[in-house]
Amino acid sequence: MQILTTSTSNQSIKISPRKDATSPTLILKNKSTRNTSTVSVTKDTEGDFMKLTGEFSLKEGEQYSFTVKDNSDIIYRGLIFCTEQTELDKYFINKDEYVSENSYDNDFVFI
Repeated sequence: MQILTTSTSNQSIKISPRKDATSPTLILKNKSTRNTSTVSVTKDTEGDFMKLTGEFSLKEGEQYSFTVKDNSDIIYRGLIFCTEQTELDKYFINKDEYVSENSYDNDFVFI
């Protein structure tokens, strides 16, 4: 899964496609609204990976599926999650949401 932000400036994703493409196209689909859009991307190669750079129009907290095509051949399928949280290794899906004030210590007494 790729993690991107809501920034409309150029963002990059690295993929390992089934085959190389000279001018790939990226089709982006919002998983909740089912809206589909085509993103213009530029391709670079970094080692064994294809790096696609483009302007993604994403919404915070939304998941997207994407397909990379070379003409009519599908060469890669993947997922994108959009978040503004910067420390991804400490990502918490419920950040800034209400947390109950009741706390339990789950202590058990054995007799």
